[in-house]
Amino acid sequence: MKKYILDTNIASLLGSEETKENRKIYEKFYQLDDEDVVMVSIVTLYEATYGLKNTEDKAQQEEIRQNIAFIQKYFEIVPLDLREIELFADLKVLYKKKTGINRKAMKKNDLDILIASTAMAENATLISDDAIFQKLSDIEPQFKWENWLK
Repeated sequence: MKKYILDTNIASLLGSEETKENRKIYEKFYQLDDEDVVMVSIVTLYEATYGLKNTEDKAQQEEIRQNIAFIQKYFEIVPLDLREIELFADLKVLYKKKTGINRKAMKKNDLDILIASTAMAENATLISDDAIFQKLSDIEPQFKWENWLK
């Protein structure tokens, strides 16, 4: 059995009208074994809900609502866990040291690093199209990442 966690930029493509991008994701779903598990971090729902509250565009709000409902209906939601505390801190320190990123820019990566820590704690592969995860996988061999949009 393999475990996967969908990052926000992948989960946000699901549950809406068909696009080239979400077709690629669904094709990957069909290739999984029956016992494989696909999950979504609670952090993704935090980010999606923020997006919902942060826009006044009614069509966009409806699309985000549908996406949130779809995620909650079809995926296991992984809560934050005490196991991730050390992983988050270690991964953030390592990323900062290896990239030389400044403090202000580093704060922009906190949620991504938290989702990566969740994937590591769950021994899951993170699915994302976000460039930071390539960098994280290059510096932390225990972090597993795939891009299903390529």
